[in-house]
Amino acid sequence: MLRHVIAPAHAFAQIPNVILRHPRLSSDAKNLLNWQLSLPRDEKQCLSDTARQAGIRKCAFQKAKRQLLDEGFLHQWTVQKDGGLFATIQLISNTPLSAKEALAVRDGLQPTPGAAHLATKADAPPSDRKPAAGEPTDQAVGRQPQENTEKNTHQPAPSAPERAAEVAAEPPQDQAEPGTTSDGAQRSGESSTRLLDAEAFLHSLGRDDARLSLPRHTARRLAPLAVDWLDTGLPRDQLRHTLTQGLADARSTVALLRWRLANALPDAPPPPPSGPRPQPRLSGMRECRTRHTQPRLFTPTPGSDDDLCPNCRTATGAPGDDPEPLDAPGFTAFLSAREAKRQAGRTR
Repeated sequence: MLRHVIAPAHAFAQIPNVILRHPRLSSDAKNLLNWQLSLPRDEKQCLSDTARQAGIRKCAFQKAKRQLLDEGFLHQWTVQKDGGLFATIQLISNTPLSAKEALAVRDGLQPTPGAAHLATKADAPPSDRKPAAGEPTDQAVGRQPQENTEKNTHQPAPSAPERAAEVAAEPPQDQAEPGTTSDGAQRSGESSTRLLDAEAFLHSLGRDDARLSLPRHTARRLAPLAVDWLDTGLPRDQLRHTLTQGLADARSTVALLRWRLANALPDAPPPPPSGPRPQPRLSGMRECRTRHTQPRLFTPTPGSDDDLCPNCRTATGAPGDDPEPLDAPGFTAFLSAREAKRQAGRTR
């Protein structure tokens, strides 16, 4: 590699190799930094003006400025001046400075390095970018009042005896009730659970109407209103129908949903009757101790110890045995006819 170098006699700047060979600075960042370091000592030019003169676009300028801030070659502060106006102060250095060292240079507590200077001018007007760089200017019309015409009344500080009495009356922190912290944490956890449940309920409305597919931040903002709806005790399907019906002609479904949550809270269902619950019908019945085809239940006479059903009590036979079939005329005729038919078949 051949090099031809002529040392300039004038109009040159001394740039350290640490800047020229810095691996994490882009060409735009090095261009901004070298441009600022080559300015005369009394020239106070903002970085935005330098980028405009160097032809660096907005996105490239923001990226280069961020690199200079990260590497410590640029430091900036937004301070409030007299009168309530804000100003942005920028410090450029040819050597990386920590935040503490940059503050010392800005406040004059540390000698300014040879190539470190403030990039804002005390009497320069703010630029048109946001936030504006430079010192604030005076108002074009009118002036600031010479003195404050209103007075802020503050509560007078208590005297020493009164303060001592208040301190003595306050309970010590370590003697607080034992369940206070745990109860507060439990209530906070229950509240968070209810809010998450309400947020999930709001997200489920999108299944009924696609226009109610709420973003996460919108559902989180409406969740406290939905908690009151869920606390009514009504079925979820009924609440969902109440919130989603009649949305065909709505201009803004989300706005209508917000209004309904805040102003159309349905009434809670009436509480169940407080009287005694009726006893089930089978609670007063007994099972007959006689063997039946199926278990037979009967209602005993009040105050009795009967364990036989009425049919078993009236049937002939010993208690507890299977009752004999009754001698009915129809049954006797049936047996006679069957026997006669059997005999007739044998004679053939």
